[in-house]
Amino acid sequence: MLPDVKVFCLNLKKLLLLMKKFFRYMFPLIVVLTFIFLVLINKNNLKPTDYLSFIMILLTYFYVLFTWEMLEKLNTESYLEKRPYLIPDFESENSFLSFYIKNIGKTPAKNVVIKIIPDIKMFERTSINETIFKNQIQFFPPDKKVETLINSTSEFFKKELTEYELEIKYEDTFGEIFKEKIVLNLEHHKSQSYIVTKNISDVVKSLNEIKMILEKKKN
Repeated sequence: MLPDVKVFCLNLKKLLLLMKKFFRYMFPLIVVLTFIFLVLINKNNLKPTDYLSFIMILLTYFYVLFTWEMLEKLNTESYLEKRPYLIPDFESENSFLSFYIKNIGKTPAKNVVIKIIPDIKMFERTSINETIFKNQIQFFPPDKKVETLINSTSEFFKKELTEYELEIKYEDTFGEIFKEKIVLNLEHHKSQSYIVTKNISDVVKSLNEIKMILEKKKN
């Protein structure tokens, strides 16, 4: 049933586009040609009210066209606001590099397929394309985040590149397909590989070591 509904929606969309083109271009042309024909045939019989009626028809046409364009613009803006948006990126934290993809949109994505070019070996052993993203993700709700550790930042940049291309394909709930290619540069993460991040336990440990040194000096 679902494929039939998708085909019906696509055909309906094509029909609406044809109707829009006809209404925008052919309708006013037909009205103008009809009026010219009537003027030529009944030049002496036309009254001022007939000209006024013709002007009113044109004004009504422009009003309907303007209203149609406004409604279409509002529908497009509403859809763009609510559609799924999958954002991939690399993250460097606590001297480790990770990759994640997150849906920052307001609606779920379906049948998500992700490929990283060239492929990345997690901890120099496992392919990220052949494990985490081997199969499509059938349902990806809003705010969901899929994240995986790749390697320590310093080890990663000893062998791996600093630029990757990501191919992402997914659908919205209406069956609209999105294909995106994103190039991510990791040069700024490379500089972070030399930054050592410490937490509270590291600070406490350092303070205890200082305390022990001071006590030894006193003795």
